[in-house]
Amino acid sequence: MRLRALGVLVIVFLFTTSQLGQAQGSIAAELDYFPTDEWETAEPEAHDMSSAVLEEMIQHINESGVSFHGLVVVRDGYIMAEQYWSYYSQDISHHLYSVTKSVTSTLIGIAIREGFIGSVTDPVLDYFPELEIENLDSRKESMTIYHLLTMTPGVDWNEHNCSYSDPNNMYNVMFGSTNPVQYFLDLPMVHDPGEHWVYSTGASHILSAIIVQATGMSTRNFALQYLFNPMNATCGAWNTDLQGVHIGGTQLWVPPRTMAKLGLLMLNNGTWDGQEIVTEEYADHATRPLVSGAYEFSYGYQWWIDTTNDLFLGLGSNGQYIIVSREYNLVVAITANSDDASPWEIVAPYLQRALLDYHGTIGQIPIEIVLFGISMSVLCLVIVAGLVQRRRGKSV
Repeated sequence: MRLRALGVLVIVFLFTTSQLGQAQGSIAAELDYFPTDEWETAEPEAHDMSSAVLEEMIQHINESGVSFHGLVVVRDGYIMAEQYWSYYSQDISHHLYSVTKSVTSTLIGIAIREGFIGSVTDPVLDYFPELEIENLDSRKESMTIYHLLTMTPGVDWNEHNCSYSDPNNMYNVMFGSTNPVQYFLDLPMVHDPGEHWVYSTGASHILSAIIVQATGMSTRNFALQYLFNPMNATCGAWNTDLQGVHIGGTQLWVPPRTMAKLGLLMLNNGTWDGQEIVTEEYADHATRPLVSGAYEFSYGYQWWIDTTNDLFLGLGSNGQYIIVSREYNLVVAITANSDDASPWEIVAPYLQRALLDYHGTIGQIPIEIVLFGISMSVLCLVIVAGLVQRRRGKSV
């Protein structure tokens, strides 16, 4: 009976350790609160992160010489680490540069959900019936909102042929014109829509113009009513073109905590504290790899997709980031002024260590391996004890 009881204990122990290993394998957890009223902080160890490594990360940033302005690390909806540099604070809005594109994409999703826009398959030109479009052909007529969202409209565009400080850069030419929307839509077609990915702030701006045409509201007012206010998030300034259309691809200012809320919204499939802001289908498409050729990444709806590390990102010049990991329920917001060094490359190794070095390891050995070794040792002892007992039975 003793041997049988011990055998049962071993089976229970093996089952428990196997379940622990499975639980550690699926790290992401559902959110148990949303920071609508106020952000909550928590001890990193309570959410399987190492506070010591996070502190080491902040110290390394301080010593790196890289001009960080703000950093917010969120796991399971709780702030794990937050730091500001220079005169910046949690209340000061920061220029997002091209992270603005990810915000504009979210607004398109909201406009579809609210019924202002039919779907991503709507032809772009349908929203500008008052314009006489040059270089009109069947390819341009087939250009849809989807093609703008995925930066595959097919127009003759290249904003990387020269520096942004050069007045001949297409971005500067477009926004220096009296009617930037007309300028973009007049461009000749060089590809079938959907055929070729080209980075295009112009395409992002047409999305903003579509919001204006579809809703009768300015893009910023629409964003306040349907996105920022429901999340109790701060929206700062947002520059406009000469026609008064808010620039869809850049020049939006928000604080890092608002950036983190935007990441958290998309992490939670477009729903915020029980309220659907964008549909789950749109949020999924926006943050999944839809087209390739976006440098080292794939591209969704104005979000970059790092398939290697299973991340989706909003990226802006000079070190602006929203980084989201579904696997780890992690959102990171970074603001900076760094032309050379990448703030994300500085932060990423520490976050990886913080997720791996918590109490789920013993030294450098994962705890499930340690427990498996212990359970095997116990099993061996049971087998040996059984053999000894059988020998004694035979000798009696």
